[in-house]
Amino acid sequence: MRFAAITDEISPDLERALAVARELGIGEVELNGLWGREFAELSEDDVDRVERLLKDARMPVCAVDTMAFKKLALEAVAAPRAHTDWPVHLSWLKRGCERARRFGAPFVRVFSFYKTGMAGNGNPSPRLPGGGPIPEATLGKIASGLREAGDIAEAHGVDLIVENVRSCWGNSCVNLAQILRAAKHPRLKCVWDPGNDFVAGGDPFPAGYEAQKPWMVHVHLKNAEVADAASGLTRWQRIGGGAIDYRPLLKRLFADGYPGALTLETHWRGEGLDAEESSRRSFADLKAVLAEIGR
Repeated sequence: MRFAAITDEISPDLERALAVARELGIGEVELNGLWGREFAELSEDDVDRVERLLKDARMPVCAVDTMAFKKLALEAVAAPRAHTDWPVHLSWLKRGCERARRFGAPFVRVFSFYKTGMAGNGNPSPRLPGGGPIPEATLGKIASGLREAGDIAEAHGVDLIVENVRSCWGNSCVNLAQILRAAKHPRLKCVWDPGNDFVAGGDPFPAGYEAQKPWMVHVHLKNAEVADAASGLTRWQRIGGGAIDYRPLLKRLFADGYPGALTLETHWRGEGLDAEESSRRSFADLKAVLAEIGR
């Protein structure tokens, strides 16, 4: 069984995050924010430091995260290339692909473009069934942009993993599957994130799982609950709490032969707890769930 963690969910300091991961028995990491900055913002000297720390910790990288397309809205433009920020997002993507190759990571995380009407990350916002509809014209623009991104990934020999997230059009697993089906690019895969699916109004299992299964190569694990149904306000929870029962979900994942890592993306912060202790407790929950299902 392979465990991974997103480094800044444990600590923004990479050296500390790697030490805790090794202590917990987590054997791989996903690189997101480091030392309070996005990975794409790091200088070459910083990246050299990352490489040294990873080598010293003997820790492989399962994915490199970028913010490509997360805050890029397409409604006011005829095509993604027409957006003034398109070159910036492509630069983040290319940098992510280059650094993924450098660290031997097979995946680069991207998003499915910012959804109309969202404020910030969309919490609160209405939790529409299945995440709500995607207008046909918008779907075409999303697919076009992701196909171009897929061509860049192809040139670098990596796959893009699109993460379903509440503030983007691919908010639910069902909506992200619709987008990936429309894009039809062999380098486009997905992160299955049941917690993000739930807060967006989706049904993580079995509907979300079945929808994303053809593209699923990576998994993020966290939990959530509804704080206020009228506004759609949600809050994160530890894996052993919240609305998602991970027992049948993980049973099915193993039964279907999922080959990737189970990646801790804590998000939850317990009362009076910092990111590290919250991650320790949520990971302990995951181990307990696995013990319950005999893994």
